[in-house]
Amino acid sequence: MKKWHVIFISLSMVSFTLFVGNAVARDPHAPTGSTTSAVPVVTSVVQEEELAQSISLIGNLQAERSVYISSQVAGKISQIDIGENHQVAAGDTLVVLEHGKSKAAVAEAKAYLADQKRILNEYLKLSNQNAITQTEIAAQQASVDMGKARLAAAQSELDYHTLKAPFSGTAGLIDFSLGKMITAGSDLLAFDDLSSMRLDLQVPEKYLSQLSTGMTVSAQTHAWSNTTFIGKIIAIDTRINQDTLNLRVRVQFDNPKQHLKPGMMMSAKLTFPATSQAVIPVQAIEYSGTKRFVYLVDDRHVVKRTQVTLGARVDNEVLITQGVNAGDLVVVQGLVNMRDGLNVNVVPSDDQPSVDVASKGNVSENMPVEKS
Repeated sequence: MKKWHVIFISLSMVSFTLFVGNAVARDPHAPTGSTTSAVPVVTSVVQEEELAQSISLIGNLQAERSVYISSQVAGKISQIDIGENHQVAAGDTLVVLEHGKSKAAVAEAKAYLADQKRILNEYLKLSNQNAITQTEIAAQQASVDMGKARLAAAQSELDYHTLKAPFSGTAGLIDFSLGKMITAGSDLLAFDDLSSMRLDLQVPEKYLSQLSTGMTVSAQTHAWSNTTFIGKIIAIDTRINQDTLNLRVRVQFDNPKQHLKPGMMMSAKLTFPATSQAVIPVQAIEYSGTKRFVYLVDDRHVVKRTQVTLGARVDNEVLITQGVNAGDLVVVQGLVNMRDGLNVNVVPSDDQPSVDVASKGNVSENMPVEKS
């Protein structure tokens, strides 16, 4: 009986020892040291490449000069001197309104001015004979000046009845005819200078330091899908929108063939000057809420959990704008059991991705950028 007691106690002690050993091995808070076996991982060296980053944006075209022709006075259309889609020079007559009363007012003003000038000349002759005072001459001179002002006002009113091209351009569709009554300020037709077009783009503020006037912008539109239009940045807004944190950038396109029309939607691509960027494989990223981390391996084969800021993604690689440097060693396989301060054993892998973005050309940021 005593022999069985000894055997039972011995087995109990062995079981307790195994239980404690397993518990310690499973305890994530157990201190790491030489007694802890190293975890096998696959690593990759952080590469630094010269990359020309680009972004794609959408906007609507506008003519460099574009207006709606309207009248400053009410009246009936009596003459139309332009056809649809006709190109005219600055100052050419487009539409004329009935102007009988205004023309008569000009004639009356001219007659009044002529009469006042005649009276002034008679006063000047009398002044040589000392038959009139200087006060009377000055009063008559004022009447002449008033006559000139009345004539100018009447002539201006008459000119309002003739609508002229404010600049060289092309007329739009005509939706009116002779005899139509129009009111002051009513729009008659669209008038555009199609020789030059502009495109306003909303660029995220983080690219402000890379923007400059004169930068080349390429753009395409569905109407001319096989054609790439090349423009340049001519102006950058002085303010950033507080709601969207975007900056308005104006791009100008020459339009000699007039393929581009106001209101047309265009997809534009801005390519920034090449800069040195750190690049790592996508699988090296650990996601934790809104934050992103990588595990760096030091010379002692101990990993350090490091927060990083992501840039654009390039196929299976991602740009790192902050957190790692070229030459750092990051874990790309074995992240499941990874934690800060763990000892690792770097092992080779035949399918380890090689970071080669030099052959990929420009980096296009057409997808959302991860934020730290």
